[in-house]
Amino acid sequence: MNGPRAFVEWMSANVGFNPRAGKYSDTLAELVVADLVAQSRLVAKRVADGTLRPETNADVTTSSATRNVDLVVWGTVAKGKPTPHIALENKLILAAHGKARKNRLGDIIAFSNHVHNAERMTVAAGLIGINISAEYTNPDPFAAGMTRPHFVMEKVVDDTVAIYARIPQRGALEDPYDRPEAFGVIVFRYDGEGAAEFVTDPPAPQPGHPLHYDGFIRRIAELYEQRRA
Repeated sequence: MNGPRAFVEWMSANVGFNPRAGKYSDTLAELVVADLVAQSRLVAKRVADGTLRPETNADVTTSSATRNVDLVVWGTVAKGKPTPHIALENKLILAAHGKARKNRLGDIIAFSNHVHNAERMTVAAGLIGINISAEYTNPDPFAAGMTRPHFVMEKVVDDTVAIYARIPQRGALEDPYDRPEAFGVIVFRYDGEGAAEFVTDPPAPQPGHPLHYDGFIRRIAELYEQRRA
């Protein structure tokens, strides 16, 4: 799968990007769609004929709330309005990992619950990019001159990956709505001032690990095909 490496190349071409802006997430969403199309003939066919329609920054509405979602792949139906067949939430952890990893996990849980309340057959996917560099410089003015305590970043990232690996993934429609169907982690080294480096060695998830990107894409495709073929 090309998505993680291509995303890190995008980071290197956009050094100093604002993580609070949506461009990084749009890029990740587009790369995930491309990998899904490459993985699944059914997804590829339906995207080509328009019965699946990817949209970034899409509003998903339930009976009580509307939430903006990073990517929704809408499925058309013979009667009625399109429904979210696949939904993706992208997050980054660039610094302050101890606090950020809890907040990002909460974001994924809330997102999963919302899109399943909108449509219980939605394949909800969470993708988190984790920075292993201890030297990250935040571009926001409030962070100018900020100093951070020193951590062994390999241990910090390893702990974060282990926490996320323990989160149950939703497989059956009867499973709790607050679980994502697929959860993936990308690890990179990025100081905010120079080129980023895609990290494939541990503590990055290895092939066969429940958070490895290739398995993440395969799981989305397989569950989509099971539910919508």
